[in-house]
Amino acid sequence: MKKRVPRTQRHNSQEVARVTSLFFAVRRIMRTTLAKDKKLDPSTWLRIETMKFIGEHDESKMKDIADYLSITAPSATSLMSGLVRSGLVMGRTDQHDRRASRLILTAKGKAELKKAIAHGLRVLSPLFSVLSKAELEALTKALERIKRESVG
Repeated sequence: MKKRVPRTQRHNSQEVARVTSLFFAVRRIMRTTLAKDKKLDPSTWLRIETMKFIGEHDESKMKDIADYLSITAPSATSLMSGLVRSGLVMGRTDQHDRRASRLILTAKGKAELKKAIAHGLRVLSPLFSVLSKAELEALTKALERIKRESVG
């Protein structure tokens, strides 16, 4: 079977600059919206996204977390230390490499993740309510495609 080669488009620099600016503007609006809600600090979304990744990728390694978040290994270690101290994540010794640790969500972590996602969605849903169902689906598909094609 032949490997699918993604079709790429050439866009002019103004189009790319516009979508980039809009992306960062929406990101800023999301962070501002989260900051207004005293129950959920915007920096918490990094922890939530990390826990979500761990939950979706059984027994992740620290390197997996660093790669996923595009951060350095020491930054990932610092982030994970906080999650471990909070009892949300635990390390389990790798059966094949005793030097390595596999990360898993604790029962407390799973409960906290579920609660945090539900709360965050309640806070952020109004931002996306201006889009029709078709527009939201198109935006989601476009972002998924960019992510998929960029990651490889």
